[in-house]
Amino acid sequence: MTPPTIFERSPSPPIVKIPGHFGDIMSKRETTLTLPDGFTGLERIILTANGNLQRLISAYFNATVSVTILNNTQLPTTAASNNDPSTIAQFQREVNLICNNKIVCNAKSIVRIKDQEVYNLVVKKGVGIGQIFRYLDRLPSFELHGLGRTNNNKTFWREYSLGIPGVECRLLEVLPSAMFDENWINTEPEEISWNVELQQEDRLTWVNL
Repeated sequence: MTPPTIFERSPSPPIVKIPGHFGDIMSKRETTLTLPDGFTGLERIILTANGNLQRLISAYFNATVSVTILNNTQLPTTAASNNDPSTIAQFQREVNLICNNKIVCNAKSIVRIKDQEVYNLVVKKGVGIGQIFRYLDRLPSFELHGLGRTNNNKTFWREYSLGIPGVECRLLEVLPSAMFDENWINTEPEEISWNVELQQEDRLTWVNL
């Protein structure tokens, strides 16, 4: 199995100049985040969430947000190297965040492991990749690479990276544009495409500063 094409291209220039850590935990006296126009205040909070998206969505809806794992595949060694000899293993993941039986976020990721201790935790001890940062009690760096909307305006998305020494994660998250509409969480689910890569016209919505 090969990684999604979104992770094969060269990184986009950062769209937001922010500290490479959890700014809300380790910031100085002032923090400034500037995003392009066209997003609401609530959407901007989601787009800049640095590892706490599930908690933020749960707080907004005042309801439990669970994780459904759709794919968690360890790629072959040849694919895992990715021309980087320090890569021990690579995992391809896809999960849905679910609240009140509705998908509130679809997240695809590539996780590269470059540390034997981390590899042992994941492969031998069964620690979930999503729990590695908490298990090791380490704050990952955060870099936002891109964001946008699909042309049908049904979803908005972001691509970003989280990492600590020995672990690198590249994520693509897609969320419903209507999720902050009044009583959306209690309406019947609608069919939504979570794939932004197959819609080439969506490339026009990328913003690079």
